[in-house]
Amino acid sequence: MIRSSLAAFLVRAVLAPLMLLFFIQGAMAQERIVDFKSLINMDVSGLVRVEETITVIAEGQRIQRGIFRDIPTQFRGESGRLHQAGIEVLSVERDGASETFRVNRSDDGIRIYIGSPDVYLQPGRYTYTIQYETTRQIRFFETHDELYWNVTGNEWAFSIGHASAELHAPEGTDFTKWTAYTGTYGQTGKDFKVRAGAANNVLLFETTRLLGPTEGMTIVAALPAGTIEQPDFSDEAGYFLTDYSVQLVGLGGLLVAFLYYIIAWMKVGRDPKSGVIFPRFEAPAGVSPALAHFIYNKGFSSGGWIAVAAACLSLAVKGLITLQDLDSNLKLVKTGKKGAEPLPKGEAIIDAWLTDRDGKAVINKKNGTSVSSLGSDFCSAISTENKDRYFLTNWRWILPGVGVSLVTLLVLALSGAMEEYHVVFIFIVGIFTAVVSVIGRSMPDKLQRSFVIALCIALVICLLCILGSFSSDSVPLVMPVLFALSCLTLIFAILLATPTAHGRQVLDEIEGLEMYLSVAEADRMNMQGAPSMSPSHFEALLPYAVALGVEAPWSAAFEAWLKKATGSDEVSYDPHWCSDQHFSGRNFSSSLSSAVSAMSGSFSSSLPETDSSSSGFSSSGGSSGGGGGGGGGGGW
Repeated sequence: MIRSSLAAFLVRAVLAPLMLLFFIQGAMAQERIVDFKSLINMDVSGLVRVEETITVIAEGQRIQRGIFRDIPTQFRGESGRLHQAGIEVLSVERDGASETFRVNRSDDGIRIYIGSPDVYLQPGRYTYTIQYETTRQIRFFETHDELYWNVTGNEWAFSIGHASAELHAPEGTDFTKWTAYTGTYGQTGKDFKVRAGAANNVLLFETTRLLGPTEGMTIVAALPAGTIEQPDFSDEAGYFLTDYSVQLVGLGGLLVAFLYYIIAWMKVGRDPKSGVIFPRFEAPAGVSPALAHFIYNKGFSSGGWIAVAAACLSLAVKGLITLQDLDSNLKLVKTGKKGAEPLPKGEAIIDAWLTDRDGKAVINKKNGTSVSSLGSDFCSAISTENKDRYFLTNWRWILPGVGVSLVTLLVLALSGAMEEYHVVFIFIVGIFTAVVSVIGRSMPDKLQRSFVIALCIALVICLLCILGSFSSDSVPLVMPVLFALSCLTLIFAILLATPTAHGRQVLDEIEGLEMYLSVAEADRMNMQGAPSMSPSHFEALLPYAVALGVEAPWSAAFEAWLKKATGSDEVSYDPHWCSDQHFSGRNFSSSLSSAVSAMSGSFSSSLPETDSSSSGFSSSGGSSGGGGGGGGGGGW
C-alpha cells in the first residue's frame, strides 16, 4: 500500500509540471496578430489612403508562406443597391523590405496574398505593411460628411492583441464628432479609447482589450458638410460603369453577337422562297428513300439508322434482298437478282456490305462492330455525294458568334463576377448547345419554327433578368447571360442552315409526298389525280413513308383499302419482301407499321456498348463590422 501511494505521488509530481509546461508552450506558440496599426489619410477629393501595419506571430501552422488580407469593395447605397468602391494596392512590405504579393479580385472585394508560393517562413515574428488607396468611402449627409470605416475587419482567423487607427482629416479641416465600436459583426462594444489632436484634425483610436477571432474595431468620424468634394457627372458616369460592369459586359456581348448573326443571316441564311405545297403521288426524280430522309431532316436523324432501314426496305421491295425476322434479330439475305438500274449510293453501300458477307447478315450485337461500320460508311457516302447540293450547313458562319460569346464569358470571369460552379455550368451549357443545335437543324420545318419561337421567348426572359439586375442586386446575373448567349447561338444555328434553290424545290416535292402519305384513305380518294391504291403502289412508297416517319398512316390507308376491296374486316397481307412474315387481323396495319419502324431500332440496338472501365489517359446604426474597409485575413 505504501509503495503504491509513493508511486502515485511520484507520477503526479513529475507529470503535473510537464503537463503545465506543455500547455504554456502551446499557448505561447499560438499564431496571432500582435499589433494591427492603421494610418488613414482623407483627401478633399474623396480619396482615402490607408497604410496597415500588421505584426504577427507565425508558427508554420496557418501562416506558412505569409498572410492574406481580405478587403471588401461592395457597399450598399441609399436605395439599398450594392455598389462598388474602387481600390488599388500600392505596395506591400515584410519587415521593411518589399514583399511578393498578388491580388485576387472578386465581385465583392479583393484578397491580397502576401508571400511567395515557393518560400516558407521560419517560425517567428513578422511585420507586414500594406498601402492602398480606395474611393467612394465618404458618406454625404445634410449636416456632415462622414467616414465610416471598419479598421481591422471581422473575418480574421486570428486574435488581435492590440489594434489602433490614426485618422487624419484633409488639410485645413477638423473633425466635428467621432466614435467607435468593437466586437463581432453587429455588436456595439465600447472597448476602445480615443485621443484627439490639438486642433481635432487627427484622431487616434485604440482598443482596450484583446480582440478574438472574428472580432474587430470600426470607427466613425464626421467633417463639416461640404468638406469633401461630391462626385460630379463624369464621376457618376464612371461609377455607373463600375457598378454595372457585369450587366454592361453581358448586354454588350449579346448585342455584338446578335448584330453579327443578323449580318451573317442576311448574307447566307435567308431561305429561298418555298413553292406551293400540294400532295404529290410519287417521289422526286432521282431521290431515293434514304436521300429523301437526308434532305427532309437537313441531315440524318437517329444516327442515320432510319435512313439505313428505309434503304434496306427499298432493296427488299425491288426484290434484291429479303428481310427475315423483323421482330427479333433482323436478317438481310440477298436474293441473287440484279437490278435494272444502278443502285442509289446508300443502297449500293448496303448491297456491297452484304456481298462481302456471302450475301447475308444478322443484325445483332455479335455483328455490332460491322453494323456500326456499315452505318458510318452509309451516312458518309450520302453526305459526301450531296454536300452543298440540297442545303448549306454554314457551320463556319456560326463560329465567330460563338467566339464573341466565349470572349464575353471570359471578360465576366476576369471581372470577378463568376464563382467556381459557373465554370461547370458553362461546360454543361456549351455541350448542351452544341448537341441541341445539331438536333434543331434536323427538325421538320413546322417543329423547327415552334422551337425557334420557344428559344426567342427564353431569350427575352433572360434579357428581362439582366435588365432587372440594374434595379435589384438580388436578381441573378451570370446565369441569365450564359443562357441568353446559348439561346442566341441556337436560334441562329438553326436559321443559318438554309436550302439551296434546287434543294428548296426538291424539299417542296418531298413535303408534298409526305402530305400524301399521311392522309387517310378516304381523303386520298378525294384527291384529284391520285393513283389507285394497290399492293404494288403501297410497297413502292413504303420505304419513303419509313424515311419520312409516316409509315403508320400509310399502312392504315393500305389496310382501309384492303378492307374495302375484300369487303371484309378480316384481311391479310403477305409481303414478298419479307419472308416468314404474315400480317392479318382487324388491325394488321399497326403490326405492319410497328414491324417496319422497328427495323431502325434493330440496327441501333446491335451496336457494341461503350467500355468505360479502361484508361483513356484518363471553387441600423453603427456597429462593429459596419462601414467601408473591413474584411479580414488569415495565413497561407
